[in-house]
Amino acid sequence: MRQRKNWMLYGAYGHTGRLILDHALRRGHRPVLAGRDASRLLALARETGLSSQHLPLEDGDPVRAALSGVGCVLVAAGPFHQTGSAMRAACFDAGCSYLDISGEVEDFTAALACDERARSAGVAVVPGVGYGVVFAECLAAQLARRLPTATWLRLSLDTRTAGRTRGATLSAAAAMVAGGCDIHQGVLRKRAIAFSTWRAPRGDPHALTFAAAPLAELVAVQRSTGISNIVAGIPLSRVAATLMRIGGPWIGRILRWQAAWASGRAEPVPESSLTALRSRVWAEAGNAAGAYVAAMLETGEGYRAAAVAAVRGVELQLQAGRAGAFTPAQAFGPDFALLVPGTRIEEL
Repeated sequence: MRQRKNWMLYGAYGHTGRLILDHALRRGHRPVLAGRDASRLLALARETGLSSQHLPLEDGDPVRAALSGVGCVLVAAGPFHQTGSAMRAACFDAGCSYLDISGEVEDFTAALACDERARSAGVAVVPGVGYGVVFAECLAAQLARRLPTATWLRLSLDTRTAGRTRGATLSAAAAMVAGGCDIHQGVLRKRAIAFSTWRAPRGDPHALTFAAAPLAELVAVQRSTGISNIVAGIPLSRVAATLMRIGGPWIGRILRWQAAWASGRAEPVPESSLTALRSRVWAEAGNAAGAYVAAMLETGEGYRAAAVAAVRGVELQLQAGRAGAFTPAQAFGPDFALLVPGTRIEEL
């Protein structure tokens, strides 16, 4: 099969999609723009001078035809439990590699389960080439190198963003309705959402409290490090965590209703405010003998860090032409996140 060097950005007109596109253009890319909203897609194509394809995912033949002309597609249109499976199926038929920026644990798991089919099609499937998974994997890999005998790991993610997108809200709503999870003895296990709370390790100037959340980082880190017991969490007070455990599904339904009426467009934020936003991930790991290690990763505003990582992932995939289903660290190396400018790791 001939090697195709161009790529498609699906969901290019969304908030994160536009950030990805802006960064890609600065790096000299000319991706094909695609998505479900014909009017927004046409407006963006006129603005940028790029070619575009209106592709509702339920129309399989046009999607496969469009994908057959590009080397990979980067999906920035969530929620991914609605977009991921259909796009991956079309990619296999078209011989096109698939990347996305999903943080949804169920669709992330489903994507990694496509390894045999991806290898047969000669394409790559790399979900989670965005904020949380990329940076958590990098930090977890660093701890795994420091403590190869680690049997447990805890991730605390404090993502600072300029607003919240409609797609992210819908993904969060679906997660709350579905409930929580962790990795226990190497297996993804259902738990109550916010089933555990903790403080970030030494080095957190704000002494944040975190609560367990159903994040794709769990699955990615277990697969790339082999650590058998993993929990991941987001900032949440103990009171809020208790309310979440009791009313998580109902809160999720309310969020889903609110997102359905939202415009999907984020308000512009001054550049000075963006540069002040710093996102952080803490990781702690230990073994049966009581050894303990911890570290913190710091980067910039979450959506912009995701955009930079996503474009770099596309570049590396088009260069290497790997086949199979991979986490970002498996596909692009355990230090992939450090390719994002302004990212650093501090041992604690």
